[in-house]
Amino acid sequence: MHDNQLVTIQNNPFKASFNYSPLDFHVVTDKIYTDKANNIPCLDKKAVIKLDEFNNPVDWWIVGKDYYVKSHKDFFNPIEQKILDTFKADDVDNVRIKTKSARNGRWGLRDYVFPNIGVPIHTTSGHETTIQLRIVCWSGLDGSTANNYMLGAIDSFCTNGQVFTQAADKDEAITKLYKRNSKLFDMKQFAITLTNAAETFYAKAKEYQHMADTRLGFTQGNTFIDNLKSLSDSKKKGLKELLRFERVTRGANVFALHSALTNYSSHKNVEHFQSRKSKHGDMEHKVMFDREEEVLNILESKQWKELLVAA
Repeated sequence: MHDNQLVTIQNNPFKASFNYSPLDFHVVTDKIYTDKANNIPCLDKKAVIKLDEFNNPVDWWIVGKDYYVKSHKDFFNPIEQKILDTFKADDVDNVRIKTKSARNGRWGLRDYVFPNIGVPIHTTSGHETTIQLRIVCWSGLDGSTANNYMLGAIDSFCTNGQVFTQAADKDEAITKLYKRNSKLFDMKQFAITLTNAAETFYAKAKEYQHMADTRLGFTQGNTFIDNLKSLSDSKKKGLKELLRFERVTRGANVFALHSALTNYSSHKNVEHFQSRKSKHGDMEHKVMFDREEEVLNILESKQWKELLVAA
């Protein structure tokens, strides 16, 4: 580790943003009983208990006996320490961090944007923007969400967030990782896979410039949207409106269509899209991130790959 990195660790921006956030709480486990009166415990389940700052229980849920129980701090701290250990100190400076939660804190996400790791993108219309490295990590404490991270970028012009499709290069660089939360889960090994995140970002940025260089007619863009079987008619209509808007700025190219998709996943756009309702009152962050995964599925589809070749 270099000396200048030690200064970054001493002034840890990740720790400061995590402390007192909705994810900053402890959990403990306890037995559950099939017959409390006769002290008969359940053999295949256990309880996870959320504690407040005074160690009073405020919530609880049931998981399998082999479930790897961790707090959000147990999950995010090793990831953030790996970033500090492997990134250059200048790259971590001014990192922007968003912390999001849902299901009363059981679901948690940390979104990191590194403004000092960026690549300019020039479109066919003469428009220029810079995409910056983005890392998104999320997990759940109740068994309904696995341990995940994805590498991506954020567009500095419009703040559209995006996540990378799986790298197709010969080195098979990891752009996303999904691990079940079982007793075999290794948090340290999970974090190690972020070691080459910056290098992977620079390699993937070339794909964005290719989109910006690839012409896409208005009718061709609308046809692509119409053929997305995973989207409702109302969503398709909204995306077409976003595409029309993006073409004015970015020109008649695939990057404009990409920006329309990431606009949908980054902003509510209530005039175009309606968010589904949930019985939980704190699901907005989860619902919006579900859109990002929805867009990622589109960008990893055969239709998108064909578009880049045929456009």
